[in-house]
Amino acid sequence: MIDIHSHVIYAIDDGSRSYEESLSILKKMSEMGYRAIVCTPHYITGSKYVENNTNKLNKIQLLREFVEKEKLNLHLYLGNEIYIDSEIENLIKKGEVYPINHSRYLLVEFPVSRLMNDLMNLLFLLRNKGYIPIIAHPERYLYLQDNHELLDKFLEMGCLFQGNFSCIIGKYGEHTKKLFLYMLKNNYYHFLATDVHHETDILFQKFHKIKKMIIKEIGEEAFQILTYENPLKVIRNDKIEIVLK
Repeated sequence: MIDIHSHVIYAIDDGSRSYEESLSILKKMSEMGYRAIVCTPHYITGSKYVENNTNKLNKIQLLREFVEKEKLNLHLYLGNEIYIDSEIENLIKKGEVYPINHSRYLLVEFPVSRLMNDLMNLLFLLRNKGYIPIIAHPERYLYLQDNHELLDKFLEMGCLFQGNFSCIIGKYGEHTKKLFLYMLKNNYYHFLATDVHHETDILFQKFHKIKKMIIKEIGEEAFQILTYENPLKVIRNDKIEIVLK
């Protein structure tokens, strides 16, 4: 498996709090069957989550050295979970934020409770510049939970969807679980990812159950596409076909 959404780099956002915790997370993910992880620290303009790339790269290199030393058979790549912002393109040009592994794919996060007035315009501009937005955990956005038409509009614009594994066991509430299952059963998702933050994440305790539940809904082949084949295409900057509903 390949994870395209994680907060494994330590002391950089609300994810891993220390080098030791990052090592613990990497070991657990290796044991779960992950062979590559994209580290996607938050980048939120105007907040404390605006870590410079020099620090990110230094820390990810230390983690890579640990992985090599422990022979974990795990590759680490850099990206960001970017809070949607009109300055994204400039931030990329200045080297403040990273598309996933220097590809055209951007992991973007939206406000949870309100739909931004200019959201569609921002996504349109990104697409026009050649970027492909991957919308992080859409099942968590309240305005999508009863408005499935918006999901179709995002697809029509060329956006992709990344779901969080733990939603299927209700980690973020029943409404989020309901939308997650709807999107899963109706083939909206292009990726499933951990969005792991800490070594105590319920994902590590329940992953076998979660995987079994998801495969029961979509089958082994689709699970492989969402957790390996499409993530690999992102890392390689290959094209992912979008099927409109």
